[in-house]
Amino acid sequence: MNRFAELLDRLVLTPSRNGKLTLLTDYFRAVEDPDRGLALAAITGDLHIAAVKPAMLRMLATERMDPVLFGYSYDYVGDLAETVSLVWPQTPGNIANREPTLGEVVAKLQAASRSDGPKVLAGLLDSAGISARFAIIKLVTGGLRIGMSARLAKQALADFGKVDVAEIEELWHGLTPPYTALFAWLEGKAEKPRNTALALFRPVMLSNPVGDGDLEKLDPADYAAEWKWDGIRVQAVAEGGIRRLYSRTGDDVSGAFPDLADAMHFSATLDGELLVGDPREATGTFSDLQQRLNRKTVTLKMQQQYPAFMRCYD
Repeated sequence: MNRFAELLDRLVLTPSRNGKLTLLTDYFRAVEDPDRGLALAAITGDLHIAAVKPAMLRMLATERMDPVLFGYSYDYVGDLAETVSLVWPQTPGNIANREPTLGEVVAKLQAASRSDGPKVLAGLLDSAGISARFAIIKLVTGGLRIGMSARLAKQALADFGKVDVAEIEELWHGLTPPYTALFAWLEGKAEKPRNTALALFRPVMLSNPVGDGDLEKLDPADYAAEWKWDGIRVQAVAEGGIRRLYSRTGDDVSGAFPDLADAMHFSATLDGELLVGDPREATGTFSDLQQRLNRKTVTLKMQQQYPAFMRCYD
């Protein structure tokens, strides 16, 4: 668990993209299964622990210290995980002789029910040091805040296995944590995992900037122009009854656009631009679209206020 905590600390303190890639690829080389795969899932947002919520953390902390003092501490520190990890009382003799592994912590948390979740979490925090406590809390709240996107984590995987990141993206939504088969392939110990899942993401051809003097070298007759719509590039995939809407980097954003997913009565992969408004009239702005982006669920009122549609390219 301490190695995962150290990884989080170093990722936070490393601003450069290449530096973060190096940290993660080094972690993949040094850490065994299933811990490295679970760390990857935590970074990409694919690790789910249902039995623990942030409100539970506050409750556990205020049971162990004055609520007013905890409130002042939280206001000063500004981060719930850091606050709880620092103020959590350390009873002599409570820390285990051996720090639990990331796999052991995740197994206990995922096996916990809503009723015994607080007891399981409190036991883990009691037996851990400050750094491990911080990492455990980050796991259960799901908000790592380490400046690393899922796309960058996939690039780290590609660098680790010396493969094209497009190969990782094509496989990604057919895999589940702790990604043992994926790491075995990247290390040359096994064959490439087969795509057996439906409605997978296919890497898209993205636009490239035109530099000074480039236009003069092009013959307009060889090209077709497409209007730059005020939305985001998406891929709509419907296969075998499964419908998914992906961002340009392969993130599943279907939960934020159930109205569009419900309208996908086809079996195909479509490339296009996601917009809000009425396609027969003036479309909404990107600011309107942002009202729905990055949400796991949206209300019916929001769907009516910002209806989604897709302009298809191919």
